[in-house]
Amino acid sequence: MTEGSVSVPAEQYERLAALAAARGVTPETQLARLIDDAYEGLDGDVEPPETLPLGVCDADEEE
Repeated sequence: MTEGSVSVPAEQYERLAALAAARGVTPETQLARLIDDAYEGLDGDVEPPETLPLGVCDADEEE
């Protein structure tokens, strides 16, 4: 991911700071994690095949 700046409104920053404090990280680190999670979720929340139980496959998988 490329470096950039993100503007966070004051009321959202307070929530972000509280969440970060609860997790023991800085608000900047928490924001980076949220952005990374959002990018990972672009695939429709598909679980990697290796995390699925035996006998369960991805619905999009060709047989």
